[in-house]
Amino acid sequence: MGRPEVPGQLQATFVPDAEVPGKGRMAFWGTPDPVAHAAALGLRVPLAGPGAGLPVVLPAGDLLVGAEVPALLVPLGEALAALAGLPSADPSSGGPRLGASVHAWAVAAKLALEHVVAGHLTPVLSPGKEGHAYAHWRADRGGDPRLAALAEVLPAAAHALRIPADGTGTQDGAEDVRVCAPHELLGAFCDAVADFCARAAADDGAPGARPHATAAVRTGDWPDAWLEALTGGAESAVVTASGAPPAERLTAWAGSAAGEHVPVRLCLRLGLPAGPDAPWPLTFHLQTVDEPALLVPAQRVWTTQSATLTLGSGVLDRPQDVLAEGLALAARTFRPVAGALSLSHPVQAMLTPYETAELLGDGGTALRTAGIEVLVPDGLDEPGNVLGPRLRVGSRRGGRPADRKNTKKTGPHGRTVTYRWEAVVGDETLTSDEVAALAERGEPLAPWRDRWVRLDCTRIDELAALVGSSGRLSMAEALSVVLCGRHHTEEFGEVPALADGSVAELVTALRELGNGGEPELTGVRAELRDYQRRGVAWLQSLTGLGFGALLADDMGLGKTLQTIALIASRTGELPNLVVCPTSVMSNWERELARFAPGLSVRRHHGPRRAVSADDFQPGDVVVTSYALLRLDAELLTSLDWNLVVLDEAQQIKNHAAQTARAAARLAARQRVALTGTPVENRLSELWSIMNFTNPGLLGSHRRFKERFADPIEREGETEAAERLRAVIGPFVLRRLKSAVVDELPPKLESTVACNLTAEQATLYRSAVAAAFDTDGGLGTGLRRHGNVLRLLTELKQICNHPVQYLRRGEQTGEERLAGRSGKLARATEMLSEAVAAGDRVLVFTQYRVMGELLSRHLVAELGLDHVPFLHGGTRVEERDRMVEAFQHDETASPVLVISLKAGGFGLNLTRAAHVLHYDRWWNPAVEQQATDRAHRLGQTRTVHVHKLVTADTFEERIDALLESKRSLADAVVGTSETWLSELDDAALRDLVQLADSGVDE
Repeated sequence: MGRPEVPGQLQATFVPDAEVPGKGRMAFWGTPDPVAHAAALGLRVPLAGPGAGLPVVLPAGDLLVGAEVPALLVPLGEALAALAGLPSADPSSGGPRLGASVHAWAVAAKLALEHVVAGHLTPVLSPGKEGHAYAHWRADRGGDPRLAALAEVLPAAAHALRIPADGTGTQDGAEDVRVCAPHELLGAFCDAVADFCARAAADDGAPGARPHATAAVRTGDWPDAWLEALTGGAESAVVTASGAPPAERLTAWAGSAAGEHVPVRLCLRLGLPAGPDAPWPLTFHLQTVDEPALLVPAQRVWTTQSATLTLGSGVLDRPQDVLAEGLALAARTFRPVAGALSLSHPVQAMLTPYETAELLGDGGTALRTAGIEVLVPDGLDEPGNVLGPRLRVGSRRGGRPADRKNTKKTGPHGRTVTYRWEAVVGDETLTSDEVAALAERGEPLAPWRDRWVRLDCTRIDELAALVGSSGRLSMAEALSVVLCGRHHTEEFGEVPALADGSVAELVTALRELGNGGEPELTGVRAELRDYQRRGVAWLQSLTGLGFGALLADDMGLGKTLQTIALIASRTGELPNLVVCPTSVMSNWERELARFAPGLSVRRHHGPRRAVSADDFQPGDVVVTSYALLRLDAELLTSLDWNLVVLDEAQQIKNHAAQTARAAARLAARQRVALTGTPVENRLSELWSIMNFTNPGLLGSHRRFKERFADPIEREGETEAAERLRAVIGPFVLRRLKSAVVDELPPKLESTVACNLTAEQATLYRSAVAAAFDTDGGLGTGLRRHGNVLRLLTELKQICNHPVQYLRRGEQTGEERLAGRSGKLARATEMLSEAVAAGDRVLVFTQYRVMGELLSRHLVAELGLDHVPFLHGGTRVEERDRMVEAFQHDETASPVLVISLKAGGFGLNLTRAAHVLHYDRWWNPAVEQQATDRAHRLGQTRTVHVHKLVTADTFEERIDALLESKRSLADAVVGTSETWLSELDDAALRDLVQLADSGVDE
């Protein structure tokens, strides 16, 4: 069972009072700070009371579990004003984003107030404790179909309230609990609105003022006491009087006076025609809301001689009026019903096939929205009962893809396969004669074999002409089509697709790749873990079929070792190429020598690197960098490679960059990409990597954006996300450390708040004022974008250290560092403790200047001979020495300062027990990569991760924002701080403004 999933948007639910309805309250919850978020509704939050714990149910994986969430409990009068004034939900309005439950209760509030204004109120005397009775008002809803319809679509969050099974309240600790049913909670809400409004009108007091008072006891003659209790505030609700009739009799009288015992609605029931050319009968019924299976035919309603009608165990008053009102509404909503109303006692309407088709589509939707139920024959309105086109993709001619090698192409991607058009209903294929017969009939509903089917009679001739015709697709496009089951065509738009012949065989083989085959470990000297053996088998099987692979295992799970096993198992007819960041080249050479000593490894780097294709021999493993992939692109793309491996493949995430274009030009039998973060910021990065491993699988970049990226990123379409997963699934292997490595030690993360010094605070305020208070402010367009990023960079540098911002003395080392930065002081304290305990620490910063300042300062403060700083300008040989010393030399510095971009990937630094992020990249994926230099296989100690932020500055606020986003979708807001430039001036100023509490005097 997973952790409960908190919605992340403001939600609402009604909390009824067990004794006096008007004392019920509206609970706002769903976010970490519902008090602040509820202010967007116009609630007078400071007057509404403090936050409280609300017992609810939340999804946790496939289960629902009980949880207590922070909530703002608002008196009914205060909540009514806010909800009734809330406009309809409009995602494009730019207003605050509220959960669907808030908008649902806004609708309920307006409907309840309609009944109050119409005078649909009845007094009630309910039994209470110790012989008392409670006087209150209830709403006579009269079987309002709108409330019934709202109950059916009420969002889960709107009634997620846990209450005791006897319905007596929400006491803590109750063992036998249940969740409020939608219709039950809506009914309680309407009664509460009626009770509150009636008392407020009688009392002529301020809304929301009195319903929270303690109930007083009214005695005397019961009619007078009852009347006084009904017209006073909620504190007057308790009645004790002599001679009062039993409360049950008064409740029964109230129900009779209200004229509503059983909530009902109109139900239209479609029947099948008597023959191929007969009309479709639509019969009229009354249907009970609580028992939908109970239908009363209109004939029985019209022939009743009584003012009431018995329905099951209940009674309906004025049944003929209710039926007539429902039919009038139905006629206004769905015109074909109007023709039947010319009769005095209509019982049915006879529909044409076109009218029936409308009923099965928009007409039926409109009726249900109006609160009228529509019943149709089983299967008639199901999506699979529609005649439509389908593509059958594949041919039984030709060999398997692995049998057709082309060294200039990636596996089978140069092949084409045939497809042909067919007409189907569900999974059943129609013959061309059957399609022609249906086309000749020319109606939207037609008999076919043993049932009635739906069809588009305006396009059936076009479909009939296409059936049996064929075309060709590239193998990559064909696989994409059949894996997601859809293809976009010029003729019919999105069309279902089915694999056949050789394509079906290939798809079966792809889907069976993860079924536990054993790897071939020729020439590998290593004990592989079980999940690594499965990874090698997957790589060998997929490349054996002629396809590229994306190995996206979590960082630290041994992607390098699995790839070495793949290289060692392949023939030596051609050389192999490994492209990686410069800082990782030595690691690849060491790992190749250690695990596959029989392979010939050649470094392509430095002034003496190869200049001719003849310098590369069959079977060689050539290791080079991304920089040289660009610089020597003419040489490297002129060779035929056996296997090309891109390590840290996020380096080609920008498909338009020179690196990605050079990688795409490499000619290889197969291509493999390795990365722990296939998507750092946006889906186009995944497209770039997948287009390298399997060109054409995801189509062009433009088509990918239209088909997948935009619907998923902008609209949150789950269907598009599922289709994308289906397409890439066979070609991507992703395992998380938490799922496959039980013995990996824990990782403890903490955010450490540091105060600014007075000097830093002065510089911080000056930078903010200079940005906002000058003529023109931040500007607009690209100028604003640049000014925002410049401001944030300046504030970051000030929070790090004044010297970094002022840029004086960093080269001479003469500037005084101690005592000027609260963050530096806190980091020094923490590092001193770690070094004194004998621990080793990695310190990450994104700025080279700050790294040099840290290195110099820590030497002086910690009494160390040297604190190395690994950055982008460090030569490869020096990087290797730094890593080797940190990992194995007992006399080496226990502290290693690293530039985040230069050391955020590819390094194995498991000697560290602490990771300190001195300044933040504001991209969780990038920070995670850096942290996993220590938290990876080979680590035996708990890794403590410390993230420094300055208190009451924009650093602390952005950190909180990112943490809240992680709980929703583990989202990445963007590269660096570019996303912040989209905020308006007011929001941005609120974000960066400095509070005095974060300053050390």
